[in-house]
Amino acid sequence: MLNSQQSDNRMNILIPYDITTTGMKNPYLFLLMRELVKQDLAGSVQHGYGWLYEPGEFDVVHLHWPELLVKSQLPDMSRTDLIEQKHFDKVIRAVESRKNRGASFVITIHNEKPHKDKKGKFEAYFRDLYNLMDGFIHMGESSKTLLEKNYPEETAGKPSFIIPHGDYSYFANDLDRSDCRKRLNIKPDQKLLLAFGAIRNERELNLGIDAFKQASVENAIYMMAGSLPYPYKSQHQHFSVRKKLYANIFNDSIRTAEKQIGPDAVQLYLKSADLVFIPRFNTLNSGNVALAFTFGKVVAGPDYGVIGETLRATGNPVFDPFVVDSAAEAIREGFRLAGSGHDKKNREFAERDMSWDSIARKTANAYLTVYQKS
Repeated sequence: MLNSQQSDNRMNILIPYDITTTGMKNPYLFLLMRELVKQDLAGSVQHGYGWLYEPGEFDVVHLHWPELLVKSQLPDMSRTDLIEQKHFDKVIRAVESRKNRGASFVITIHNEKPHKDKKGKFEAYFRDLYNLMDGFIHMGESSKTLLEKNYPEETAGKPSFIIPHGDYSYFANDLDRSDCRKRLNIKPDQKLLLAFGAIRNERELNLGIDAFKQASVENAIYMMAGSLPYPYKSQHQHFSVRKKLYANIFNDSIRTAEKQIGPDAVQLYLKSADLVFIPRFNTLNSGNVALAFTFGKVVAGPDYGVIGETLRATGNPVFDPFVVDSAAEAIREGFRLAGSGHDKKNREFAERDMSWDSIARKTANAYLTVYQKS
């Protein structure tokens, strides 16, 4: 019998994250919850960090980014230097307590490891948390393979579910391409290579600049829209990390829109683009694949993890991020595909395979499997 004492298969679900803040940058959890509440298997869907520790019974708890459960305890979530062992212990104790009361736990694997964890501060915590999970949701087969390789004992005998990233039809899409380009000062005949969202470090920054210049695509622009590393000139790393960008400061074909892009402005950049470039290295997933496909754009990305798996399966160009020649060739191939109708195939893929209704149904069925298994 379910914790909620329901006689049917409906479950009370907890997603212990604050979707009102995560949605400002990425509406992923909001979009998932919006469809989950419509599912027959979902009795209720609650969200919020605090509910992991408060009274209240849930049948299934769905985790996403383990590091956020730790950072949410801090007065400032960016101050990772304030993290102490007690913050990790609090999460683990809460998970153990809920499991002892009958809840099942499933986690979606978004990242192979937390960002900005050079000292390995989260390694033991991830291992302890994975050991307590009852099932794992992956966005691709490569994610499952990597997790089982890195955590063989923690994943042994537990079910895995392959559920792709959802689309981003949530964003406004009501402007003409010509209007979007006018607002971004891009001429009708220019080709736009777009890197959208955060560029996290010097390697990613230089990869895009070097690959674009080496590709030598006639009448093309490379635009980085989103945050760049070390944004303040008062930071001592600012100029050293950005030296290649500053060396091209008078090159009008390399442009930046260094700011947080609001939801209503997303279409300005995506509809203006011909090709979306993902300047990542060993990154497991990227929402930019789903974002670009939603807007019907060709994508060039690293041949690693689910990014590479999805792009190869859909005929989009992949590259070795450690080889500039490879990235440059992917850019040339991407522009060629963009002019041959491949963009429409990507849009059709998003509509067919990335619908949130389908993802919510698969997720609810995963919940039922781990709960019945326990």
